[in-house]
Amino acid sequence: MSTASTAGDLPALLLAWDTSPLFHAIKAGKLDVLGDIAQTWQGVSRRNVTTQTVVDELGTYGLSLASADWLEIVHVDHLNELTALVKWMDLVSGSKSNVIDDGDARRIARRNSLPVWGSLRVIATAVSEGNATEYVAGSLVDALIDTDARYPCARGQFVSWAKQNGLL
Repeated sequence: MSTASTAGDLPALLLAWDTSPLFHAIKAGKLDVLGDIAQTWQGVSRRNVTTQTVVDELGTYGLSLASADWLEIVHVDHLNELTALVKWMDLVSGSKSNVIDDGDARRIARRNSLPVWGSLRVIATAVSEGNATEYVAGSLVDALIDTDARYPCARGQFVSWAKQNGLL
């Protein structure tokens, strides 16, 4: 998951969700909690988007975003969007496959001055702003970990990890 904008506070006003956090939130039965956390930033409504490609990928696992009224499905089909997508794929695709590695995508985005927020930062920010309690955030992250989401903190350690990393 990352944000898409260019400067100042705008990045946090638009979250573009990739498959992984949505997959794990659905599997954990916590898509509504993720949506509650993601909908505001600094008291302002935040736009949350994903692509039809993500919807289709989730569908291959029998998962649906039908209940995610907080998430807008956008289509990437205009010529300038397709051109940007091809450029992005050239930057992030592995030499032996077309699979995007999250770590590579984050490094390339940052190198190209694109702001990146991972799902844990979104969750921690909601706690910092009083939109979620530490308990709710920790429970959400634990539920995601229980679905085999890979995070840099262990089950029951989100709050301490976020504090150690300056997110709380």
